[in-house]
Amino acid sequence: MGVFKYSVHPVIMAGGAGTRFWPLSTQGCPKQFLPLIHSKKSMLQLTLENLSSWVKKDAIWIVSHKNFKSLLKKQTQGLSFSHCLLEPWMRNTAPCIGWAAKKIMEKNPEATMVVLPADNWIDDRKKLISDLKEAVCFVEENPRCLVTFGTVPTYPATGYGYIETGEEKENQFYRVKAFIEKPNLEKAKVLLGAPNTLWNSGTFVWKAKAILEALKEHEPSIYEGLQKLTASNLSSVYKKFPAISIDYAVMEKSQNVYIKKASFQWTDLGSWEGLSQLRKSRAKRWIQLDSHNCFVDVPQKTVATVGVSDLIVVDAPQGLLICHRKDAQRVKEISKFLK
Repeated sequence: MGVFKYSVHPVIMAGGAGTRFWPLSTQGCPKQFLPLIHSKKSMLQLTLENLSSWVKKDAIWIVSHKNFKSLLKKQTQGLSFSHCLLEPWMRNTAPCIGWAAKKIMEKNPEATMVVLPADNWIDDRKKLISDLKEAVCFVEENPRCLVTFGTVPTYPATGYGYIETGEEKENQFYRVKAFIEKPNLEKAKVLLGAPNTLWNSGTFVWKAKAILEALKEHEPSIYEGLQKLTASNLSSVYKKFPAISIDYAVMEKSQNVYIKKASFQWTDLGSWEGLSQLRKSRAKRWIQLDSHNCFVDVPQKTVATVGVSDLIVVDAPQGLLICHRKDAQRVKEISKFLK
């Protein structure tokens, strides 16, 4: 595994509801706990494997939701459960990252954090770890800097954010010029061919102290809440946090943000459309008659598609999904009708 001279604490964000992966993803078992890519291992377990090839498991933290406590215990064997932070309320990524930073600071005020979502797919573990090491060294030398990772777009994705890069500070580290929100298809096609534009991977490296200082400056309500957060008042304090992403809260406001051009390929499994880019359809048998560019996830049944194109078909005990590829992001709207 090798010795690394810096105190590195990876943090895996695993608290999302996974509503875009209905009907397979449910309130009781959202997508990060499902074997979407691997036949047996969940997305969380694959992320843990990637990180534990580099650092010891006792350095790794997971932030999730209290409702997923039993799933975490089953899927994180070997990880200290005291390093599983269970949110009482879902409040997006800024509060969960702040809470993890606070806990890590209590153990080591000079620690560096590596923050990853549980549901990202990485094509090459060695390249990932190599890039993370370079980013750790970068923030050790530039302790106020906040680093994110970007990859070159390979198709006009409407479910990803984009970043426009500025001048290069050093090898493959660029100052962020602008964050670009999830675009419509027309804009995504323009961004696909634009120079100096990368997908925003949602993977970060920074000093725990630096991200807390950034929250203090740009989102003081979260910082102030974190200062008084204890085990006894966790629920009441957390409930008051704004539901805001770390990008909105800090990254789009800070002047110390850099992006590293990743050497690995990355996919955010944010929708069935994203998953369809990574693996083949699954069906007991699939009969295709004059049908094109469909994705089927119906492993227990025979499926027939006749005279249709660009459809996503998913069957699970909780329900049946049929949607057009271009509407894959809208699957999250279904959750409003299931409550």
